[in-house]
Amino acid sequence: MADFEGNNRETLEDDFCLLEDSDLEGDVDERFYELPILSPKAKAKIPVDYNKALKYVDRKEAGLEDVLRDHALHLLPAKTLFRFKTVSRRWDQWISSPLFAHRQTTYFKNVSGLFCQVADHSPSFISFNQDAYGMPDPSLSFFPEPVKVRSSCNGLVCCQGIEDDTYYICSPVTKEWKKLPRPNLYHGAKAAVVLAFEPYLLNFNESYELVCAVTFPDYPVVYFEIYSSRSSSWRVSDTICYELDGSGLHDGGYYMKGVVYWESSSGVILAFGLRDEQYGFLPLPANDEEYGNGALAMKHGELCYIQPRYQDNVCTINIHGNMDMSLKSVINLPYDAGSTFGVCRALGFINGDILILGLGTRVVSYYVKEQKVELISQHEGGACTRYIPYVNSLVSLRHPLIRDKGLIV
Repeated sequence: MADFEGNNRETLEDDFCLLEDSDLEGDVDERFYELPILSPKAKAKIPVDYNKALKYVDRKEAGLEDVLRDHALHLLPAKTLFRFKTVSRRWDQWISSPLFAHRQTTYFKNVSGLFCQVADHSPSFISFNQDAYGMPDPSLSFFPEPVKVRSSCNGLVCCQGIEDDTYYICSPVTKEWKKLPRPNLYHGAKAAVVLAFEPYLLNFNESYELVCAVTFPDYPVVYFEIYSSRSSSWRVSDTICYELDGSGLHDGGYYMKGVVYWESSSGVILAFGLRDEQYGFLPLPANDEEYGNGALAMKHGELCYIQPRYQDNVCTINIHGNMDMSLKSVINLPYDAGSTFGVCRALGFINGDILILGLGTRVVSYYVKEQKVELISQHEGGACTRYIPYVNSLVSLRHPLIRDKGLIV
């Protein structure tokens, strides 16, 4: 309920703006300047003519249907909205509107589940709530070839063809997809590629970027190649990293607030800013366990690193944060996770307080405040399985007013 009220507050705040003097053209009534802007104590002097006009304003109260449409529907996940389309023809029209899909994409950003893939097998989807989150084709069979899920961001998913390493961007809910052109540099099947997508309410073109940290064998250098949906082309950034042995970059990555992060086996986290295209390093907490069991995540709006540790067959989760990645908190799982399930892998946070872990062949959620564990899914694959967080949004690759010739539906 608190999240719901907070989102509504943001919706109301986005509907208002503060005008500067330069925004006003023509002659302005001097009484306009008598309004004490943003002053809760003073009383505005309303012109007499406007005061009289208030008597003729239609004060018809909004119905429940209008309130739900304007203040609630866009806060719901895609699967729930598809069910609500059957309520009536009007609801079907609202939810099917491209402008509504854009609004829902902007406001709904809860991680809804995990794409799960073992080696070159078809992907599957682990839903955190079967009734609320889902998609029509979790195996992504609508592509012209078998694919691997490589990255996901706010509802969009980046896949790579198994046959020739071709990149695709898709919306699993709408089954729209787009094939990207060949990059200028060789990326390979295990490229460190990250999808960056930040929807904005006033930006109807759902623009995104695909960032790849390109490495070369036997050369301690990292190039950054970026695909932009605005130009529909790849370009190699002028920024080159010489301080890092690129052979140890994790093939995944994490995007947050305009910055892409890659975990490395060299004891550091490589960070690359998309705005200024500059790179930097964060310390990676020492890990005595197998490389790759930790995960970068967002906790209460801040970057953190989740690090599982074993001691006497008991799994302890260390949470590191701040720019120095210092230890912020320690979570002791309330049972013998090590001997029961095997390898423990951190998969991420949901809403800042729910930790998602891979314990052997099981995916579980750990509620930090309540200190309880719930089983989400059990499947084969274990440590060989790749997990990609996904947001169940209505995002569309097509512009509401412009048809994209390269888009397949």
